[in-house]
Amino acid sequence: MEVTWILLLIFLYLLAVVTFHVYVRYLSAQRHNFDPKYPPVIIEPWYCPFLGPVLALLNLEASVNKWREKFGENFTVLLLGKHVTFITKYTDIKTYYNSADEALSLRRAATLLLGPAYPESHYIENHNAVPYIQKILTPQCLRLMTMNFDIAIDDYFNQKNGRFWTENGNDVVVDIFDFVYRLVLRLNSINFMSPRVYKNHVTQVIELFTKLDADKSFMNPFTHGLVSRLGIRSGKDIAWEKWIELITPDVNQCLKMIENNIEPKDINIMYETVKYAKKDLEQHGKLFTLRYVAYLVYSIFFPAQLNTYTTMAYMLLEWSRHEHDEVGHKLQEEIDSAPVLGEITIDYLNSLEYIQACIYEILRMHTEFPVAVRYSSEDIPLSDNKFIPSGNLVLNPLSRARELYVDPFKFDPDRHLKPREEMKADPYKAMPFGRGKHPCTGEKYVKTQIRLVLIRLAKLCKIEIMPESIDFEKTINKKQLAGLSRPTKPVFVKISKRD
Repeated sequence: MEVTWILLLIFLYLLAVVTFHVYVRYLSAQRHNFDPKYPPVIIEPWYCPFLGPVLALLNLEASVNKWREKFGENFTVLLLGKHVTFITKYTDIKTYYNSADEALSLRRAATLLLGPAYPESHYIENHNAVPYIQKILTPQCLRLMTMNFDIAIDDYFNQKNGRFWTENGNDVVVDIFDFVYRLVLRLNSINFMSPRVYKNHVTQVIELFTKLDADKSFMNPFTHGLVSRLGIRSGKDIAWEKWIELITPDVNQCLKMIENNIEPKDINIMYETVKYAKKDLEQHGKLFTLRYVAYLVYSIFFPAQLNTYTTMAYMLLEWSRHEHDEVGHKLQEEIDSAPVLGEITIDYLNSLEYIQACIYEILRMHTEFPVAVRYSSEDIPLSDNKFIPSGNLVLNPLSRARELYVDPFKFDPDRHLKPREEMKADPYKAMPFGRGKHPCTGEKYVKTQIRLVLIRLAKLCKIEIMPESIDFEKTINKKQLAGLSRPTKPVFVKISKRD
């Protein structure tokens, strides 16, 4: 009897597998993927198509390398019910980065990947936040933000809004990634919300963003979407309402100024945000709503937080690790040349070539296997008479391109400076901030923030990696699909006050 049941279960399982393959190839909306004019479709292992792709995500780099060897440089994989085309061939990577945003859409990809995990996600596809980000990251706004960085860092360590030394003593052991995550949130709150929110509610901002952070879990779109469909009010929903409440007084004040044709005396980021939101909603034939302003504020917080804090944490770790060698000495020279509090300018920060080279080297060394993601709204020509299929997610794995570099496992910022400039040998293999028509909109902000934080922290404190965290590279999170990979375990450092 037991044997009969086992055979029946095996039969039912095989029937389900066959049904799955028949549906995907001949009945599904994306069945055109199997046309010979498109890259080959991978569904493996064929006998376990439901679990195999999920297991592949546990080490995406190894899976992609295996698929490349077996199926060629470009291919499509069925992952979690979505057809995902990987572009790894050099000539086609250039095509990818020079395709129009309408053809390869980041917004559509974000909608599919993040879904309900992203607050007010219904705005993503129909409202382009990039012009808004460009509007508030002008040279004039960046100058104001630079001054705000100085204020917030000094405040965090020495004044009433931070009191870091008062609360922790002159020597404190922290997880560097958690420490920098919270510090960067402070800096972003003073720049993208308002001085009022920063002065009175910065701790609440940190708590709310941590709950709202769409990058925290790859499963968020599924779990949060299920909760929403069941009509259950989640912790994220409550946090989002509080996020809106935080900015409401500032938004109302800006609306009154706009109605009375009153321009702010100085640059006011929230005023510019409200003004942009009002105009954009009118162009779409919609009434003004606080929720859209809150969405815009979150939409610049999210990317500004995603990569900045990891890059900054690695910068501090490398600074500590190389304090007594040539790298550390060159860094210290630029740090020592910095003007006093409140007098740093954008031009000065842009002149710090060695710190910039360290940023590029960190992105090269500590990027395990992130991917640039887009959504194809039309067939896009590739080489060899192939096409990216319309309706697919399109991924370009950003490898570390070790073949471009001399001694690639060595931390060597000079490789990014003249006369070497090794990354220029093939700019489409080394893309720390994107290329072509798909660059990183916030590149200048990220670079400004990292340079200034390094300079200020170097003058305020000494950072020493604790013995138990010396080999932190061994715990890199290879499952992280976007941004810099961070260790899966805490990286403890001792932060000591300088005299």
